[in-house]
Amino acid sequence: MNINQILSEKNMSIYKLAKLSDVPYSTVNDICNNKTSIAKCTAETVYKLAKALNVSMETLIKDQIETDNS
Repeated sequence: MNINQILSEKNMSIYKLAKLSDVPYSTVNDICNNKTSIAKCTAETVYKLAKALNVSMETLIKDQIETDNS
């Protein structure tokens, strides 16, 4: 499950996620628009996003890691 699917499921905007997670909007936007891989983000960033979305860190990066390994 990627971050956009989670946002859609939770009816949350990129802006709201940025505010809740205290991660800069530009970073969240780049991740959501595939300009930046979440797997290359710091553990702190992934942790903040996961906490704000109420999912595990593994859930957020699992798809990206699988895609990178393919």
